[in-house]
Amino acid sequence: MRENNPLRVLIVGSQYDDECRSIRSFLALNRIPYEWVDGEREPERVTVCPPANFKGAFVVVDNSVFVGGPLTVRKVAEALGIRTNPSKENYDVVVIGGGPAGLAAAVYGASEGLSVLLLEKNATGGQAGTSSRIENYLGFPNGISGDELTSRALKQATRFDAEMVMTRNVEAISRSSPGYSVHLDSGLQVETKAVVLAAGVQWRRLQSEGIDRLTGKGVLYGAARTEAPTVVGRHVFIVGGGNSAGQAAMFFSSYASSVTLLIRGSGLESSMSQYLIDQLAQRSNIAVEPLTQVLSVSGESCLETICTTTEGNVRQRDADALFVMIGAHADTAWLPKLLERDSNGFICTGRDLSHFPHKRAPFALETNLAGVFCAGDVRHDSIKRVSSAVGEGSMAIAFIHQYLALEEPIGNLSF
Repeated sequence: MRENNPLRVLIVGSQYDDECRSIRSFLALNRIPYEWVDGEREPERVTVCPPANFKGAFVVVDNSVFVGGPLTVRKVAEALGIRTNPSKENYDVVVIGGGPAGLAAAVYGASEGLSVLLLEKNATGGQAGTSSRIENYLGFPNGISGDELTSRALKQATRFDAEMVMTRNVEAISRSSPGYSVHLDSGLQVETKAVVLAAGVQWRRLQSEGIDRLTGKGVLYGAARTEAPTVVGRHVFIVGGGNSAGQAAMFFSSYASSVTLLIRGSGLESSMSQYLIDQLAQRSNIAVEPLTQVLSVSGESCLETICTTTEGNVRQRDADALFVMIGAHADTAWLPKLLERDSNGFICTGRDLSHFPHKRAPFALETNLAGVFCAGDVRHDSIKRVSSAVGEGSMAIAFIHQYLALEEPIGNLSF
């Protein structure tokens, strides 16, 4: 939360409340000033009284609008005046996903005169939006946080009149007369001439005893900046050896008593940029434990201890937070069955397609469904970097212009 901005949202709820955590993340990534009060740990700070007989977490927007349970991000977004429904029935381009690739497609598409609708289920920024510091992005010698980069992209997209619809889940894509129908939750539907699939990826789950029960209660996937207040003076563990894990360790080390990176490999050199490795070595409260796996986690109502093994040496130790960042997988089962994917669910495009059922060759970043393009991490064999995702998002728009110029763009493929 930025001190020079007026407070817009007050959240009252436990730090282990999943709904509160989702709302905090959504507000932070959209740069909406808020204050969070843990009603269980600091009841004296709760200055707003809920309605009579109300129990549980709640949100107050602009000191006037009360949002009670069941709490959802969409209810809070609507109370804030954020668009959650499309304003039109037809668009030139529908972009699915609000990560770096999707935001780049929205900015470039709208700036070049296309009517663009961007649909995002959770919060813009994707996994990059949760990065505490991106230090190798061109043009930012001092680094930039994921949420700040997202904020700037959102302002650009809005300035060019790209329409952003938040908290909407895309359930299916089907053929229609202008090109494609995009089916949203609650029965909503929009028509479009072209689609950009930029849905990103999901964090891979850690297969250890007790993880599922304590997820959201001390065990978290990713490492949002909004978690900083919850780790002050505490013992933090991070599972993973990539750049995201290194950035998270650097960020949390400014708040936590100790930060321990647990990695399965023998070192960080093969998975993390050297500049991050050097920075980690300079922080006295950061430790790296190679050849280590998490066997189990335990606790009554929240995470209390973790059990690890290092070359056969089993250890049980106190833990206040466990952040899991062990790679990602593609969630593409909802897409048309005819859409070509690799064995891991990532979407094939361009020269990686085994077959393109049209007379012409596919454009780069085009899937085997004419007019459906893919950009970012969900694309097969993509480079998992913010800069490459931004590049692919902008390139997709260039190819869409060429695609729309064809006399018969769609072809005769049906599904």
